[in-house]
Amino acid sequence: MEYKENLSSNTFLKTISAYANYGEGKIIFGINDQGNIIGITDPVNGCLNLENKINDSLSPVPEFRLEIQENTIVLTVYEGRYKPYLYKGKAYKRNDSSTVEVDRLEYNRLILEGCNQTFEEITSFNQQLTFAKLETEFIRVMGIEKINKDILKTLELY
Repeated sequence: MEYKENLSSNTFLKTISAYANYGEGKIIFGINDQGNIIGITDPVNGCLNLENKINDSLSPVPEFRLEIQENTIVLTVYEGRYKPYLYKGKAYKRNDSSTVEVDRLEYNRLILEGCNQTFEEITSFNQQLTFAKLETEFIRVMGIEKINKDILKTLELY
């Protein structure tokens, strides 16, 4: 959950990207960082403004819900299925109480997740796979003479 005093800053759009990419979250507008209700002057118009900003700034547009509660606006963002959700061409994640851009590896993982895949399911470009370094360490540490098919199966490498 995150609090925003007002609707003037667009930094909440990064947080929407993070919530849509990684899990449901709420942003409450009209509350300061100490948790005190400040309120929104015109919450109905504020909801329309927020909806337009989200629809115009995020791609794809995530699923969300806006509610007016006690002169505040509660924006609930749901984790999406069509990842990554981008704001200004970048994907974001939550890091404690801040929102940060994901690195390239995590961005690629989000793309795969959006396609319902994982890195483990992708076929390697290099099919001439050897375990020479692993075999050297097995010989050195465990005294195994040679890696065979049974060892590779036990390690789920074959």
